Amino acid sequence: MAAPTPRGLYCLSKALGWWSRQPVLVTQSTVVVPVRTKKHFTPPTYEPKYKSEKEFMEYARKAGLVIPPECLERPLHLACTAGIFDAYVPPEGDARLSSLAKEGLAQRSEQLKKKVASQLSIRKIREHDPNFKIKDFPEKAKDIFIEAHLCLNNSDHDRLHTLVTENCFPDMVWDIKYKMVRWSFVESLEPPQVVQVRCLNLLNQGNIYGQVTVRMHTRQTLAIYDRFGRLMYGQEDVPRDVLEYVVFEKHLVNPYGSWRMHGKITPPWAPHKQPILKTVMIPGPQLKPWEDYEEPQGEAHKL
Repeated sequence: MAAPTPRGLYCLSKALGWWSRQPVLVTQSTVVVPVRTKKHFTPPTYEPKYKSEKEFMEYARKAGLVIPPECLERPLHLACTAGIFDAYVPPEGDARLSSLAKEGLAQRSEQLKKKVASQLSIRKIREHDPNFKIKDFPEKAKDIFIEAHLCLNNSDHDRLHTLVTENCFPDMVWDIKYKMVRWSFVESLEPPQVVQVRCLNLLNQGNIYGQVTVRMHTRQTLAIYDRFGRLMYGQEDVPRDVLEYVVFEKHLVNPYGSWRMHGKITPPWAPHKQPILKTVMIPGPQLKPWEDYEEPQGEAHKL
């Protein structure tokens, strides 16, 4: 008679037999793929062939190489001066006094004293500009003066740059961007004349600028309109007598230079100019989006 098998061993053998009859599950192995990243280049240490700049210059000189010195200065072009040097002082009551009166004789004697310095400047100008003649210059200055002011009528700034200096251009076009200028030349009450000539060396002795002051007594018309077409200053049909002292300048050492209007001298005794009538906005009532403005009846329009 066989010995009885323990119940625990029987259950273990039954479980092992069931597992042995199951199919084997094969898991897929993971593959690691290396990814290439950026390489950081480390430059090698550089040892200069020459220890100092002096040693390099000596080696280049021995080899026959001429290395120009490095110039850190930038070229500077001064087309005009920043103002009027030794400005002419107009005598009080000019254009009103006769040369035969006592005050007129005093003015003539004062002009003769200043004429000596002007003669020396004229000689210096003729050294650089042989065609300069003091008798012909007033008419040339008059043509430049008229053409420069006519450029304001049509806003021809390109042409205006060739007739006035960089110092005078901002003063002529200031605050007329959205305005209309109507200027015209009527006639000359007196022939233009040169009252003063001066020369100045700027920065060095060879850089010479010449300035000529011309007295102009003319009759002109001027009217300025704002952007709405309303008259701000002057009148087009009413000519006025104008006495002006206009300064013309030229860069004498520049072979392509020309005489250009540089500025005007206003004497302290000159009458004050007419004030400019400016256009302002009158605020209306605060309306809501769905409301309309109704002008009160019976109220006259004010211009």
